[in-house]
Amino acid sequence: MQWMVRYGLPVLMMISMCGCVAHAETAADTDDICRNVEQGVRLHVDGAYGGYPHSVLRDAVLDSVTCPSGEGELRAFHRIATPPPHMRIAVTRPMGQGQQGSLSVMLFSQGRFVIGERMSLSVFSRSQSPFSVKADINLATTRLWNDLAARIERGGSVIP
Repeated sequence: MQWMVRYGLPVLMMISMCGCVAHAETAADTDDICRNVEQGVRLHVDGAYGGYPHSVLRDAVLDSVTCPSGEGELRAFHRIATPPPHMRIAVTRPMGQGQQGSLSVMLFSQGRFVIGERMSLSVFSRSQSPFSVKADINLATTRLWNDLAARIERGGSVIP
């Protein structure tokens, strides 16, 4: 009986916690963005921003994501547009003023990785509310679409 309490309870707790963390994404986990381009993009926002609620971070990301707009970007997007691609943006900034943080943007098509951008948060973003990260997200998503268009123009494959 002691063995069960000593080892069984921690194992049971780990299994139940893993079940809560690992779940399939549902429609409630994603947002539709870029609806004016083909069928749009499914966006998933992940991460934590210095103790702020996730909804605040999500709103900041939704306000700042750029969509493909140039001729080359639209041509590249057309090649991955069906079914709608999935973009995952992860913003991490530890608690405390001035702490380093990072931003990651990844684009997936048909369940496969297409392209990604990763950068540190700017000095301004590290010391302010989640809405200060808008410029960094805008820059990262703009670079992502530009890099994808450049890859296609060079004759590279959409999915590496």
